Amino acid sequence: MANVIAGSPSTNATARSNELQGYQLLHWAFVIVPVIAGLDKFAHLLTNWDAYLAPAFARILGGASHGFMLLVGIVEIIAGLIVALRPRVGAYIVAAWLALVVVNLIVSGHHFDIALRDIGLLLGALALGRLAATHDVRDRNVTARTRA
Repeated sequence: MANVIAGSPSTNATARSNELQGYQLLHWAFVIVPVIAGLDKFAHLLTNWDAYLAPAFARILGGASHGFMLLVGIVEIIAGLIVALRPRVGAYIVAAWLALVVVNLIVSGHHFDIALRDIGLLLGALALGRLAATHDVRDRNVTARTRA
């Protein structure tokens, strides 16, 4: 990280530890939540996900709204798995996906509260992407090998 907190070595170590813990919380949250949401597109235990598709998009899909939401579930599961394996890349995929979800919710004319929540999640995914640039060991090792 470019900006190091000035102070004693123990203060810097604590700040670094806190930053790493924040990264780890975001990393695993953005693995678990998309996978659970994706799986629930098939089970409908949390909600009826089909009801969240904007009517304008549902009309375009004709009678394929449920099938489309199943596809959404597959995409969410894959996105969560990419975050698990490559958080530096997956975080931005999840952020883009959440942006599309927000657009869908706004176009629906309903669920503005959920759109606002998803904007917060989108910002969290962007923060994960930034933190992964420092903390994702796999990407750091790949970068180091390509520079050598």
